[in-house]
Amino acid sequence: MDIGATIGILSALFVLLGFSAFFSAAETAFTGFSRARMKSLAAHDKGAAKALEMSENFGDVLTALLVGNNIVNILATSLATILFTANLGNFGVTVSTFVMTALVLIFGEVTPKTLAKERPEEFAAFSCRILAFFGVLFKPLCFVFDLWKKLLTKIFRLGERPVMTEEEFRIIVDDITNEGVLQEDENAIIRNAMKYGELTVSVSMIPAEHITYVDICESMQGITRVFSGTNYSRVPVVRGGLDKVAGILYRSDFYRLRLTGGEDIRPLIKPAFYCKPSDKLPEALAAMQKNRQHLSLVADGARIVGLITVEDIVEELVGEIEDRYDRVPNDGRLDSAR
Repeated sequence: MDIGATIGILSALFVLLGFSAFFSAAETAFTGFSRARMKSLAAHDKGAAKALEMSENFGDVLTALLVGNNIVNILATSLATILFTANLGNFGVTVSTFVMTALVLIFGEVTPKTLAKERPEEFAAFSCRILAFFGVLFKPLCFVFDLWKKLLTKIFRLGERPVMTEEEFRIIVDDITNEGVLQEDENAIIRNAMKYGELTVSVSMIPAEHITYVDICESMQGITRVFSGTNYSRVPVVRGGLDKVAGILYRSDFYRLRLTGGEDIRPLIKPAFYCKPSDKLPEALAAMQKNRQHLSLVADGARIVGLITVEDIVEELVGEIEDRYDRVPNDGRLDSAR
């Protein structure tokens, strides 16, 4: 083989190894980048935004990468075999195998993948436009392989899998907590949030036997003792017991009445808000916010089984809040009222 042909093949091998390195690095970058970091980069980097968009159809991107990588590696091996066979005869096949294996592993796989793993977001943003070009170039082949993947899915009944399960996410949260990225209290909030949507009002409510209430016929002095002895901003008002709720009495309204010398609390009583023990906490909170309610009685049919406040619901996410409705057990009655 003349010198010109040798130089041409060596140049082609150099270029093909470069493409092999690019495809390997791009594969590592697209499979390893953090979507959260990429979204942050996408706010000011068009390349990151494009990479994020391409990742939505990751199957197509991966097919183009694998097709491109295999084409250049096979072509490089074929050219190397021609080169070494022409110069070394039959022994050239063996030499070509060892040389190309070493070159592809070192410069086409290990090195580019190691570098891309360290900065996957940046490399994905850099490579996305080049990949888009190869995606168009390899579109016919990608179409054929896509049909093949659909056939395999039907044959082996391969269903869609979630990107990440709840257990996997919990493990990630624990790992980054151990690494010091998250504090223990932040870890607890995330864990609480994961189960928050499945919790019902019955889990967080104050049971009926622990509710402090006042009777509509209670004396002004007795009601004063309730408000002065607690930090309640409002309490239920009943007619004889919790089976007959008249409404809700607000502390501010009651003290305003006392300052003016009034004795009748009935005009101050506001309608009570109700939810069911089976209501999910997010639904109950949304309903309370919509109706601008801080407190809700929990009714199972016509029976009051508990009481829940906004603080009770929020505590399921952030932990104990000091100014919550008191849970100290009592029979709900005032000593002077009986």
